[in-house]
Amino acid sequence: MDFKETETQFAVLAESLPQLVWSSRPDGSVDYVNRRWREFTGLSNEQLLGNGWEAAIHPDDLPDVLQHWRRSLEAGQDYEWEYRVRTGAGDYEWFLSRAIPIQDLTGKITRWFGTSTNINGQKKADETIRLLESQYRLALEAADLGTWQIDLEKNLITWDEGSCALYHIPHNGLYSLTLDEAWAMIHPEDVEGVKERIAAAAAPGSDGKYDSEYRAILPDGKLRWFRSHGQALYANGDDTRHAISLYGVVSDITEHHALEETQKLLTRELNHRVKNLFAIANGMVSMTARTAKDTKDMANALRGRLSALSRAHELVQPVSAGDQGKGSDVELARLIEAVLEPYQQAGQNKITIEGPSVLVGSNTTTSLALVLHELATNAAKYGCLSCPEGELSIRWTLQDENVDFHWTETCGPRIETPPTFEGFGTHLSQRSITGQLGGTLDRDWRPEGLFVHMILPLNRLNS
Repeated sequence: MDFKETETQFAVLAESLPQLVWSSRPDGSVDYVNRRWREFTGLSNEQLLGNGWEAAIHPDDLPDVLQHWRRSLEAGQDYEWEYRVRTGAGDYEWFLSRAIPIQDLTGKITRWFGTSTNINGQKKADETIRLLESQYRLALEAADLGTWQIDLEKNLITWDEGSCALYHIPHNGLYSLTLDEAWAMIHPEDVEGVKERIAAAAAPGSDGKYDSEYRAILPDGKLRWFRSHGQALYANGDDTRHAISLYGVVSDITEHHALEETQKLLTRELNHRVKNLFAIANGMVSMTARTAKDTKDMANALRGRLSALSRAHELVQPVSAGDQGKGSDVELARLIEAVLEPYQQAGQNKITIEGPSVLVGSNTTTSLALVLHELATNAAKYGCLSCPEGELSIRWTLQDENVDFHWTETCGPRIETPPTFEGFGTHLSQRSITGQLGGTLDRDWRPEGLFVHMILPLNRLNS
């Protein structure tokens, strides 16, 4: 077969291919382009030959295209590069161009043959995937989520950077650890529950969904609450076969969990206070009925006492989330007076309130008022405020950035032995003082009456 016949066969093959086919001389000057080149670019054969094809390359890509083309020409090595080519309509599409050198018997390059394959669809797909990955990552970061995957066959769990950050483990990229190592990070009381939920999600015939809340012990020893959502992945996509892995997301719900606990406590607290309010109201009716001269006097006295009880109740209302920071400070003496006002009886129950000026911040008014409310309620039920002769002394002093607070009951029913049962109100008072106010509360059940000693830090009381 002579050279002319070979050229003819090459031209027939080149014209039938869907790629942009071309050839060049040893110096890189293009001497042939097929019909697809002309149809795609809208340029004539004469416009494309020599260096004319450069006009069809995107200006931003042309410098790199030429640099790599010259490097291949000089080294005699295969050429491969991606760039954009302008269409006849003026748009640009991505192509992958490849070329190989043709050598004679002496090894001298006599020609270059190349093809340019349209990869615009693949590029768009790659860009879409990158965009989706970017959006996915932004969504995870915005929601403060991490991702994980458990290989059930290898007993390995892999975390992404987000999960590592949640667990306070410095790491870039993916981080793998054995399931035994992961179990060691979970609170001992929660480990079995997590294992059972994973096993249930991976069990044949299940829906494969995994959801679990647990406590994790971080490297610094701190305890945090986490929630994981996941889905099982089955071998060969067959849901009736065993699961080979689980994948999902994890989030830190410590603050959310604390809020839920606070809401539960608040519900119990409100239920308890409502019962107490009814008990106090019944007691007031009885006391008023015994001392009133007539029904009109009873109605007026009872109305005033219930009104005072309402004002005290307003002071111990919990601050709603929308009202945080809007409350005003109140004097400690004023707070005590408002809480005790419903228990004041004309000519009965001597109550003394003495102490230096101390401001109670809007964020701590509720906690302290609840404690005073509990003490006053119990005093009215069982202590010095339950009888006309009873006396109550409330005094406080300032010592070393603390308020030293004394509640002293006398002249009431004699206390033979301390109570053996502590109700919710007692626990609530203890938790409010020690937990929310960072102070201490001690009770001394003296025969003549209850003595309560509280130490309240000023910095917490003023907050």
